[in-house]
Amino acid sequence: MVTKVPFELNETQLDELKAQMLASDDALVMSEFFKAFSDPTRLNIVHALLLHKWLCVTDISALVKLSKSAVSHQLAYMRINKLVRVKRDGRKVYYALNDEHVESVFALALSHIKE
Repeated sequence: MVTKVPFELNETQLDELKAQMLASDDALVMSEFFKAFSDPTRLNIVHALLLHKWLCVTDISALVKLSKSAVSHQLAYMRINKLVRVKRDGRKVYYALNDEHVESVFALALSHIKE
């Protein structure tokens, strides 16, 4: 016997789903978070920070083959979007991934594209 799968929702189901949808503010913040991942340079910076927890702009610049100015610009954008955090040591500024969520999102995306 073949069971028919209902594709259309009734009014009650629609209301229940509407109550579970993302709030507009959350959707906006989340879209900005994913935009921060949408640039190859920023992805390479994330990967470099996965490989070595704390890096300075000079080292990141050498790894991603961009000027220090370009790297600093990308890191500022990443900091605003909570991908990286900063630690100062005298005149040196070091960057690391903000938390394990950034690492998880990167690892999941990498796993997805490698399938």
